[in-house]
Amino acid sequence: MKKYAAILGSLVMALALPVSAFAWVSPTGDVKAPTVTYEAPSGVEVKVAAACNGTGSLTITPEESVKASNAEVPEGFTEVASFKIESTGDVEPPYQFSYNLGAEYANAEVTVYVDHEGKAENEVVTKTASSDGTITFTTDALSIHTVVAKKADGVVNTDTGSTSPQTGLNTTAVAAGTVCVAVAAGAVYVARKKVSE
Repeated sequence: MKKYAAILGSLVMALALPVSAFAWVSPTGDVKAPTVTYEAPSGVEVKVAAACNGTGSLTITPEESVKASNAEVPEGFTEVASFKIESTGDVEPPYQFSYNLGAEYANAEVTVYVDHEGKAENEVVTKTASSDGTITFTTDALSIHTVVAKKADGVVNTDTGSTSPQTGLNTTAVAAGTVCVAVAAGAVYVARKKVSE
């Protein structure tokens, strides 16, 4: 019984270790395009991934001379880059995309102008980037994407008496781990008490 309690306690404590929150989410599906990392003319290093179902293939091509026909660059935004996403063989929508603009664009406003080149109605996808500058979205047709972004303003700290660093720590996981450790400690205590009686 002591062995099992010790093993359980060890596993629970291992699960309770702080875990960093990684925001990049690679799209899932039977068909995945090779992830592209592109140093755009705008100076932004963009990481792009795409996936869908089927048996064909997807490709992502950076485009310097072509952009989405519906693209705009609103005031305060920067045109980051354009990409053409194409398929060969049998692929099925929806198509999933992940764009990472880097930590410089953490919490940024990001707009992707999606030009379906006549296969479907063009779209405008507006997202707020995660803490590592990632956005994800889906479409029902392949297309040309033009990405524009507006960097987030500085983080407002409402506590004027102190400053707290932004660690990116997933506090939910830590809290859940703490509860698990407390439960495991209680189980070990009960087991030891029963053994000693």
